Amino acid sequence: MPGLFDGFEGYRILTEVDVDRALNCALVAIDANVLLNLYRYNAQTTDDLLAIFEKFGDRLVVPHQAMREFHRNRLAAIGNPDSAASDVRSALQKNQRSTNDALGRWAKQVALAEAELQQLQADVGKLYESLQTAVGQAEPDQVHANTPAARDRVLSRLSVLLDGKVLPRPPDDEWNAMIAEGKKRVEEHQPPGYLDADKGDEHPEGPAGDYLVYWQACEEATKRQLDLVIITGDEKDDWWWRHRSVVVGPRQEMTKEFFDLSNGRQLFLLRPRDLLEQSSALNVQVSPASVEDAKRPRDDLAPEGQWAPEAVTELLARLDSEGQVQAEVIREAAARGGTISREAVYEICGYDDERMLRGFTRPTNRITADLQRAGILSEPVTPILKPLYPDGVRASGFRIPGEVVAILRAAEGLDDAETDPGGSSSEQSVSKYWPLTQWLRTQPDDVIPMTFADLEEMLGLPLPQSARSHLPYWYSVRNSLGKALALGGFKARRVNFVSETVELVRR
Repeated sequence: MPGLFDGFEGYRILTEVDVDRALNCALVAIDANVLLNLYRYNAQTTDDLLAIFEKFGDRLVVPHQAMREFHRNRLAAIGNPDSAASDVRSALQKNQRSTNDALGRWAKQVALAEAELQQLQADVGKLYESLQTAVGQAEPDQVHANTPAARDRVLSRLSVLLDGKVLPRPPDDEWNAMIAEGKKRVEEHQPPGYLDADKGDEHPEGPAGDYLVYWQACEEATKRQLDLVIITGDEKDDWWWRHRSVVVGPRQEMTKEFFDLSNGRQLFLLRPRDLLEQSSALNVQVSPASVEDAKRPRDDLAPEGQWAPEAVTELLARLDSEGQVQAEVIREAAARGGTISREAVYEICGYDDERMLRGFTRPTNRITADLQRAGILSEPVTPILKPLYPDGVRASGFRIPGEVVAILRAAEGLDDAETDPGGSSSEQSVSKYWPLTQWLRTQPDDVIPMTFADLEEMLGLPLPQSARSHLPYWYSVRNSLGKALALGGFKARRVNFVSETVELVRR
């Protein structure tokens, strides 16, 4: 007879003892972002992580796709140290002049003796000279884009460490099938990697990169009959199971998938900071400063900020209130997987063929800036409507960020949960909400405050669970409730999950 976790293996929360055991026994796969960050950590942090990696011996692997992304992005990770050093030198010189000028003005106001002013300015000079010296001393350790591989401190260590540990690229037919499967999973929002839907076709694998890394690691661990630890710097929710802001572990779907594939093995997901904190399990002593360094976000490597549901909802609500057609274009792009063609935009907006799309994103850019100033949205962030210019002249369409696709699809794809168990159609599901549509059509007021209980009493059935937990649900015109509101000439605003209240406003 099944037990508590039989069939629910993804919900088991593992202990530090489990992690310690895995670090000493499991296959360890490293993602590209971890290798790239070795160029951005402090030298001590990089040394500590490499010392840990060395402890894994033959249990350490790098999936083929991870190594390809490392080489593809290495120069971007290195950046331009010469330019950065020049910038800081110029800034120091400018600040030194400003400080001396300010001291001179202050000295005149207080009638400070010239000798005392000169002493203060000399002290300032010594301070800035020490800062310039510190900048100069750090430069010899920097790797540049044209640094030979033999003198690249990261490549030199990795070439020895990873000798014979990079998993080979599968044959073409198998590799292409894996890419196709990865793209399909992105469309179906299967972790990991579905938030990379906006990566497009710049590279052959498109948005399937994360899946290729994950799946090849899973297959290698299964072949060796070992548990699997994946070390990744990816913080997105298409990898991690989170409860509010607390990281619990890998996504349950991934844990269950690997459990089934490997006949009962366990999957672990660790960030570099986690690995440093658990280093004693491998008898490696690391600097406490390395742990703190690894915790700091790498802004120059990390993707742009993510759109949160609240920000998406507010932006669409603002567009709707202004009567902007971009709102429906964004919703339709989400329904199509993240990209919408020029022809579809013209059809939605009713544009004639002669109209240009220049300036089409101005309303979304303006509202995005407003949300950032209000602290609702992080800065920077991927534009919610990104024009596609394959020929560099004429926009062929638009792409929306992957996380926006996930947010809106979660809101708009919930009709299945509202259908009868027997599989009734969406039209039948909408018919359940017909009393609401009829009632709204008789209302003279433009604003109608209601409680969730009021709606449930009118409908004679409970609202879906998403109506109590997912804000974008209320603003969608694709689920049954949204369709009923729209047919009645209304839309929702000021939804409050705590008081379970909502205002219905005439469109």
